[in-house]
Amino acid sequence: MKKLFALVVAVAFGLVAVGQEIPKIALILATGGLGDRSFNDQSYWGAERAAQELAARYGVSVDDVFSYVEPRSIADYEAFQNQFARTGEYTIIVCIGFDQAPVLAEVAPEYPDQKFVVIDAVADAPNVASIVFNDWEEAFLCGVVAGMMTKTGRVGVEGGMDIPLIHRFVQGFTQGAMWANPEISEDDVMVRYVGAWNNPTLGKELALEMYQAGADIIYGAAGKSHLGVFAAAEENPDWWAIGTDVDQAWSAPEHADVIIASGLKRVDLAVYTEIMKAVEGTWTPGIISYGMVSDTGIGTGVAVGRQDIGDYISASYSEVEIPGAVMWKVVQAVFGILDGSIVIEHE
Repeated sequence: MKKLFALVVAVAFGLVAVGQEIPKIALILATGGLGDRSFNDQSYWGAERAAQELAARYGVSVDDVFSYVEPRSIADYEAFQNQFARTGEYTIIVCIGFDQAPVLAEVAPEYPDQKFVVIDAVADAPNVASIVFNDWEEAFLCGVVAGMMTKTGRVGVEGGMDIPLIHRFVQGFTQGAMWANPEISEDDVMVRYVGAWNNPTLGKELALEMYQAGADIIYGAAGKSHLGVFAAAEENPDWWAIGTDVDQAWSAPEHADVIIASGLKRVDLAVYTEIMKAVEGTWTPGIISYGMVSDTGIGTGVAVGRQDIGDYISASYSEVEIPGAVMWKVVQAVFGILDGSIVIEHE
């Protein structure tokens, strides 16, 4: 009798679970698509992590809860945003990249019951959570590493686009290099813009131009394009590179011999968190900042050296030995940012 009762209860709960509405996630990636081993890939990892947890919770496949698209151009954004929203099936629609924001600000009000998230920008609509990052913090820490390790006294930054978002990376990196090495001036920091997020061939050409002009370390902030920086650095044993957003010595292991550090920007964490908040009923619209000095206190840092140090310095998969003096300078920079003695100017 007890077994029969237990079976009835189990079946009843199973029917309840089957009757529950299964959450669905939509992800619209930034132009450049997957394969950048950085920004877009991180966004996908965060959404995939949430999808895997939800699929296990509801006893369905990941494909049942997760859909994503890779726009080829900015012109594709509006169609994809509308396409997902008009179905009314998605618990949340996540839009990746600053250039989706203007489009989303127009589209979102047409679907007032639909929750949207935009990453790396602000879309002014009552049903959008706008996630922004203190990019200048990760860039400053990368600049500290470059300033301490350069042998020529000249370093470089390769940006994807000549836009305010990337200007903040340039500003942070430049200030970090100058703070760590007083002999470096703004004139010693070369800057090139690829003009695209998905052109590693041109990224390599521009990096070689800077290396040949005297830079021995280049920081890439250009999505898939700055994979070309790593390829260029491989051509000379005296050239090094710095990655961004994720430990690129891990995500691009074939270049772990030239990548000395990487800025960390936890896009994956932000995407995952916003999705789970929507599912759990705790999601709210508005502007949410991620970073060392921010609403959340998390989201930026640097991957450098062999061990984790606190919340903002993570061990890197780099094969390059980082001197103790460099690590100590990075630790000092972290404390300075946190206590306000270092103020990073940014647009």
